[in-house]
Amino acid sequence: MKRALAVLFTFAFLFSTSGCAKDSTAQTNSESEQTTQYNEDTTSELSDYQALAQQNMQNVKEITLHTSFGDMEGSYSGEMKDNLPHGQGKFVSQNQNQRGWFYEGTFQNGHFEGEGKTVFENGQVQEGTYVNDIWHPNTIQYFEFMQTLPGSDFTINQKARSIFTAEKNYFPVSSPQELSSMIDETITYEDVLYNPEQYGDKFLSVSNLTVNLCSTFSITENPENLAELRGVYMETSNDQGENYALYYRGNIEGIKESSIINSAIGIPLGVMQKTDDSGTEKQYVVLAVGYAALEQTATE
Repeated sequence: MKRALAVLFTFAFLFSTSGCAKDSTAQTNSESEQTTQYNEDTTSELSDYQALAQQNMQNVKEITLHTSFGDMEGSYSGEMKDNLPHGQGKFVSQNQNQRGWFYEGTFQNGHFEGEGKTVFENGQVQEGTYVNDIWHPNTIQYFEFMQTLPGSDFTINQKARSIFTAEKNYFPVSSPQELSSMIDETITYEDVLYNPEQYGDKFLSVSNLTVNLCSTFSITENPENLAELRGVYMETSNDQGENYALYYRGNIEGIKESSIINSAIGIPLGVMQKTDDSGTEKQYVVLAVGYAALEQTATE
């Protein structure tokens, strides 16, 4: 049975799920008996994805990769050693819904290893370092992928990029003290709401947020359940009528709808407009969160 690489594929769940109880998995299976063939003399009109998938495909071999998350059948073009992909190459496959994806980059003994990228038919791209078949994005790559998810209507501005690519990784940190020197207490919700492009190089600190919707997920195949490959998305509000959409890299133990976030410290990424279940349009200030702390209940 084929096992395809994760596509955040239906990540619209970020905005339709009813709570954090169910975790989104990144696994898909496929039992298609046919593999895609590549012919240079094809005359039919190709989609952008199909054209990309066919690029650099020469001397194609039909193979099965035994990855860390399952066997995958597909077409391979590139360097080999002992009949295994080794060196530079490209592997093209499909998921269970016959949606295409391909990995192009470095292989080692039949595994994705080193620098490469995975391109999905839905337009999403995972680019960076792969270790034993698993994508391990750095901070900027992680949040660049977040902005490609359906409904994630924000753009990382240059100021935010300077923080994401800084020598110190702030996403996440274990204590608010690590961010204290980076917080600008003068930034207000209205500042970001009306001039979002002016912010992103300083952290905004907010408190007493009620979680109205949340989703937990893995951004890619994650057989070891590594926190760095996980994320939490939250739509929150406070008593002042301020709405915040929070993206957090990692796990937040105990997070659920109706949770109270005592403190969230994050970089403003922009503004999103969303329509709630009642048809009311709301504007959300989007934060890439470096630190979040939930209100502790009496039993905790």
